[in-house]
Amino acid sequence: MKKWMKALPLSVLLFSSTAFAAPELRQKPVQCGTFTEVYNAYVAPNNLKPLFTGVATIMTQTGGKMPIPVVFYLNPEDGRWMWIETDNSETCVINLGDGWNGNIDEDELMQMLIPNTT
Repeated sequence: MKKWMKALPLSVLLFSSTAFAAPELRQKPVQCGTFTEVYNAYVAPNNLKPLFTGVATIMTQTGGKMPIPVVFYLNPEDGRWMWIETDNSETCVINLGDGWNGNIDEDELMQMLIPNTT
């Protein structure tokens, strides 16, 4: 019995998990319009070319989830890029930026994004 009393606190320490904060849902302003409006305002003037497409799952205003096509555009000559969500009725610019780097080292990125706690 004494062995169990000594082992119990140790096992709690070994098998307990640390609680991590979960990401929280936020609303950010995004620019939306027809695909033609977004194309004429951003894609054509910046010489952006589609690099890849995919399907994202987004949360609707009512809390439901739905799939939506996404496109990542890139101008490889100057590093400008744009990320959009689009369908037949609306296109939204999620991110627009520059400084694209396709050769980032994952360890280097993690060092930049996770603070050193030692």
